[in-house]
Amino acid sequence: MPTDVMPANIAVSVSVGEKDYLGNIPVTFNGGAGQINVNTIQVVLTRVDGSTETQTLGSGMGDTVNLAGTRGSGSLSGQSDRVQVFVTMNNGQTYTVADVFREYRSRSGTGS
Repeated sequence: MPTDVMPANIAVSVSVGEKDYLGNIPVTFNGGAGQINVNTIQVVLTRVDGSTETQTLGSGMGDTVNLAGTRGSGSLSGQSDRVQVFVTMNNGQTYTVADVFREYRSRSGTGS
């Protein structure tokens, strides 16, 4: 079971980008003090319709995966996809390093 508190001496960071107008969500590994101790990084996307996708993110600084999120058309417009990132260290401990929602951004924008 993942824990939510990663000790500072082994902390790593991941950035979850904004969803673009095609529904793509980039997730990038930023490194950190515990980078050498990372065993695996799993990125889980839960779309608005309940479907999921899991990808493995590399542990090299700048490694990126692109998730195919929900495009904001029809009844799903304006709803959010959930992105969770779990890092498992060499000692077997798993930490949640990101748990965010990403909304669809329209191509034209709203001006706000």
